[in-house]
Amino acid sequence: MGFGNVTSTSKTIKTIDTKKKISVLIVEDDLLIQKIHRVIMTKFGTEVQLAANGKEVVDLFLSGASFDLILTDLEMPIMDGIDATKQLRSMGVTSMIVGVTSRNQDSEIQAFMKSGLNACYVKPLNAEKVTAVLNELKNN
Repeated sequence: MGFGNVTSTSKTIKTIDTKKKISVLIVEDDLLIQKIHRVIMTKFGTEVQLAANGKEVVDLFLSGASFDLILTDLEMPIMDGIDATKQLRSMGVTSMIVGVTSRNQDSEIQAFMKSGLNACYVKPLNAEKVTAVLNELKNN
């Protein structure tokens, strides 16, 4: 069984201490999708924090926060996922960043990937997609 649309690169990500819970930041402006993704990630034993747009993510990192995994939407108010990812990478953030989008056109997904994503999935996340992401995170 496939994972739907998935794109991945082999960018360097930081090492994860497998004895601690994986920290996940879900960046999503749609409250229903936020809830779905939070429930799924929590079922996998991760610590979850939410942000509603890209500016909130950048501000969190500027204030010293860090996360093992960032799941970010493409289209959001204030700052979208492309700009947020570019800014995080320019700040030296090495967390795994995974795009999660309702768009499934190759050109849009490729533009999102070029911003510095490690992978990109079409919404909503499900157990198979999360398993793939967490396995990649733990193996790098």
